[in-house]
Amino acid sequence: MRRRCFATEIIAILLIAILLAVKIFSFLLATLSWAVFKGQPADIIFLWNRWDAPHYVEIAKNGYTAVGEARYFIVFMPLFPFLIKVVAVFVRNYEVAALLISNSASVLAALYLYRLARLDYPHGTALKSVFYFCIFPTSYFLIAGYTESLFLLLTIACFYYARRGKWFSAGVLGMLASATRITGLVLIPALFFELFSQTQNAETQNAETKTRKSVLHALSVCCLIGLGFVSYLVLNYAVFGDAFAFLAVQQEHWSKHLAPPWEGLLGALSSVFWRDAAGKVLVGGAELVFGLLGLACILYAVAARLRPSYTIYTLLTWLVVTSTSFWLSVPRYTLSLFPIFILLAVLGEKREELHYAMTVGFLLFFGFFLVLFTQGQWAF
Repeated sequence: MRRRCFATEIIAILLIAILLAVKIFSFLLATLSWAVFKGQPADIIFLWNRWDAPHYVEIAKNGYTAVGEARYFIVFMPLFPFLIKVVAVFVRNYEVAALLISNSASVLAALYLYRLARLDYPHGTALKSVFYFCIFPTSYFLIAGYTESLFLLLTIACFYYARRGKWFSAGVLGMLASATRITGLVLIPALFFELFSQTQNAETQNAETKTRKSVLHALSVCCLIGLGFVSYLVLNYAVFGDAFAFLAVQQEHWSKHLAPPWEGLLGALSSVFWRDAAGKVLVGGAELVFGLLGLACILYAVAARLRPSYTIYTLLTWLVVTSTSFWLSVPRYTLSLFPIFILLAVLGEKREELHYAMTVGFLLFFGFFLVLFTQGQWAF
C-alpha cells in the first residue's frame, strides 16, 4: 500500500514538473521576445493579458451591462469572471487573479487527464497524453487569462468521476463547465453514452435494478449540467430582458451565426487566396488545418474504437465550434477536444518516430504562436 502511494506521488510530481517546465519556458520566451522586439523590459502580466483576457477582467470588475461597448461582453459566460472576482479579493489584482486561476486549473486538468487515461491505458500512454496536452500548439492558452484551463479541468474531472460511477460529482462539475463554456452542454449526450456503456458492461444479475438506477443517474446528471447553462440564460434575461441576447450580440458584433461546418471550411479555404500574408497563415490556413485535424481525430477515434462517450464528446464539440458562418479561433477551441491527446498518445506509443515528430512539430508551433500572442499579434 505504501509503495503504491509512493508511486502515485512520484507520478504526480513528474506531471507537475512537466507542466511547470513548459510554463517556465513560456514565460521566459515571452519575456525575452518582448525585450528583443520592443527593446525594453517586459511587464509579464501585460504580456498575457491579451485579446479576450481583458474582457473577462472587465466583467469581474464591473459586471455585465446592456449599454456601451461593454454590452458585447455578454457572450462571455459568467463562471470564470466570477472566480476572478473572488480570487482578486485576496491577491488585490484582477489580472494576476485570472492568471492564477488559469495556471492552477491547468495543473489540475493535467493530473485528471492522466488519471482518466490511466483507467484504460498503461502508464506510458497516460503520461504521453499529458505531455502532448502541455505542448500542443495552442496550449499557451493554459497560461493566459482565458477559460481553456478552467473548462478543461471541469470537463476532464467530470468524465473521470463519471467513469468511477460518482455521478453526483460528475453532474456538479458538468454544471460548472456549462457555466464556463457553451460546449459544456455537450457533456449531456456524452455522459448518456457513458451511462449506456457502463450499463451494458454490468453483470446480468440485478440488471433491471442497475438499469433503473442508471436512468435516474442520467436524469439527475443532465439536470445538473443543464443548470449551468440555464444560469447563463437567466443572466442574459436579467441584463437584456432576453434570455438569448448573446446570439444577437454574436450576430451584431462578430457577424457570426449558425451554419453547416462546410460553410466555414470553404470560407477558410477561400480566404487563403485573398487575405494578406499574415491572414493567409493565421486566419485562413490555421483555421483550416486545425479544423481538419479535429475531424481527422474524430474519424480515427471511430476507427480505433475509442470509448464511445469520448468520441461523442469530441464530435459534438467539434460540430459546435465549426458550425458557424465563418471559422474563428478553431485552433484554440481544438485544445478543448481533450480525447485527441489520448489518441495521439496511443499513436506515439505504437510508433516512436511519430512521437518525436509530434514533439518537435508541436513545440515549434507552440513557440511560434506563443510569441505572436504575447506580442499582441492575432494568434487565435
